Amino acid sequence: MKKETPTSKTSGNQQRLNQETVRSVVTSLLRDRQRDKQQAEPAIDLDELRAALDELPTINATKVVSLHRRIFNGDYKVDSDRLAEKLMELEASLDRD
Repeated sequence: MKKETPTSKTSGNQQRLNQETVRSVVTSLLRDRQRDKQQAEPAIDLDELRAALDELPTINATKVVSLHRRIFNGDYKVDSDRLAEKLMELEASLDRD
């Protein structure tokens, strides 16, 4: 005896309708996804980005790595007098502005 599957019970019209519904839903989801993607991605002006990058200060990588190693190894000691002096200079400069 032939075993009936759920799809063998549905008529051809119902199968077409189901396929059309699935196609419609998938198309709609893809369209929504594309629209959301376009809205989420801001337009970037490369000249503006280049100018902003040019304004960044130069970094002495050797000094940064050396300092990082000293801090990581516990060899870096903070000069509390110098730190206090620099904080007071900063505070004074903020008061002037």
